[in-house]
Amino acid sequence: MRIALKRSEALVIFAIILALCACAGTQSTATTEEKAQQPPPSATVQSVQQAKPLEARFSDILVNEVKTTETIKRDYPAALADLESSLVAHLRSKKAYARVAHNPGTTPLENTLLVNLNVPEMRIPSSGARFWGGPFAGSSFMTVEVELVDGLSGKTLRRESLSSSNSSMAASWNFGASDRSLPSDMGVIAAEYIYTVAPAVK
Repeated sequence: MRIALKRSEALVIFAIILALCACAGTQSTATTEEKAQQPPPSATVQSVQQAKPLEARFSDILVNEVKTTETIKRDYPAALADLESSLVAHLRSKKAYARVAHNPGTTPLENTLLVNLNVPEMRIPSSGARFWGGPFAGSSFMTVEVELVDGLSGKTLRRESLSSSNSSMAASWNFGASDRSLPSDMGVIAAEYIYTVAPAVK
């Protein structure tokens, strides 16, 4: 009787150990998956200022039309315009380059940098969704891929992916202001990156 009881106790303990090991394994896997799904750190003006400058110097910067998906182009035309105009305005405010403009399509001269922008992903809740849903409307996020090309040779000099997102709770408190400012904020960050890595001709 005692032997049978001890055997049943051993089986119960063994089953508990197996269950604990299974839980630990599941928890470890879930943690790894969560880490893989975490978005990259948000780019800031301070973070892009740490980028390594190019050896070449430039007098003119021409910005090509922003590329993106058909869905983003349809849903966020104003945001894309804000991104581009904010980038150009911020670079002009540096007063370092002879010309900063949207690319007119003419043949670029020497010391000209072409800027290609691609927005592969973006999400900005509407004002109505933020008003009625608050934090449940989710966070805004945006990724901007910056490609810098030497205008004369056509050679790609640098590629960088810049991402940023806001807090859904903070966006609720400021009534969606940080949602609406995200594209122009990203324009400033991208411009600061360009200014850091593409020094002007002295």
